[in-house]
Amino acid sequence: MELTYLQNNKDKYIHVFSCCILVKGEERGAIYDLQREEIEFVPNTMIDFLEYIDQKKISSVLHEFEADKMAGKYLDYLAKNEIIFYSHKDFFPKLSVKSINEDTCAIQFVTLILSDFIRDHFDTVIKNISALGVKRLHIHIDRKDCMKEINTILDALEYTRVTNISFSIPYQKIDKKLYTNNRLKTLYIFNSPKEKAIVNNEVTSLFITVSDARMFLPKFNINTVEINTTAYNIARNYNLSLYKTIFVDESGKIKFNITDPNNYGNITDSFEKIKTESIQKLSELWNIKKEDIAPCNACEFKFCCTVVQVPFKSDNGYAVACNYDPYNAELN
Repeated sequence: MELTYLQNNKDKYIHVFSCCILVKGEERGAIYDLQREEIEFVPNTMIDFLEYIDQKKISSVLHEFEADKMAGKYLDYLAKNEIIFYSHKDFFPKLSVKSINEDTCAIQFVTLILSDFIRDHFDTVIKNISALGVKRLHIHIDRKDCMKEINTILDALEYTRVTNISFSIPYQKIDKKLYTNNRLKTLYIFNSPKEKAIVNNEVTSLFITVSDARMFLPKFNINTVEINTTAYNIARNYNLSLYKTIFVDESGKIKFNITDPNNYGNITDSFEKIKTESIQKLSELWNIKKEDIAPCNACEFKFCCTVVQVPFKSDNGYAVACNYDPYNAELN
């Protein structure tokens, strides 16, 4: 059936949808569907096939692959899954690799360890978070019975630019009032007796069995993948994992992650000092793209991975110690 359809449309051109990004890894390839925000794993030969047939006439492809019965089946599969389409036009513009709609905030995502030091300087911390234009904020609290404190924090953030707030807290009873806050998106409840997920209004409560000591270790899994146009544009121009992202430890020190030995300033410093000195130091690593880091440059997740791995200098450039092995497509 598919062959008859192709023969009837043989004068049309084959086009890969511009929202479908083809990425080759060492062991396998991936197709990022930026519109559906999904990722599909395929053999690298499929990536080669798609790149080769793009903007070619159906008749030309059918003739060239006449002896290969799978070519028609491939085309049918790709069309049904809306990875390719057919048109009489021989050209459609591709998605620009230049960064578009880049956010003007100085820092976009902050992970904050709430400590007595942070509590003592809370007004300054909130003031700086607001001035930096932070959109996503995660706060870690290690105290039980912290519902009152969470509500106080949410009230303090009401007039800031933060639109996505999450907390990680010890296992405890959740105050249902939290579910009515439009800014609160996720609650991570660690040390839970069992794993489960509950959705109330727009708030997702994820009960996890791990301890808080393991929560912030940089570790890849499929949940650390972000597939959308904004993330892809950032990844093509910067390091998606590091770009405008900071971790604030219990002493207020600004780092990239919990294991980062570097200190880029303090969240209680003046806004001008953070904006000039801290941001300048941080931005040096923002510009080290995954294509210049091993083994990221061999990985099919290079343009969608958000694990905050700090690259270090190696004999051949830069490297990270990742738990995902792209050479075998396996997690270690």
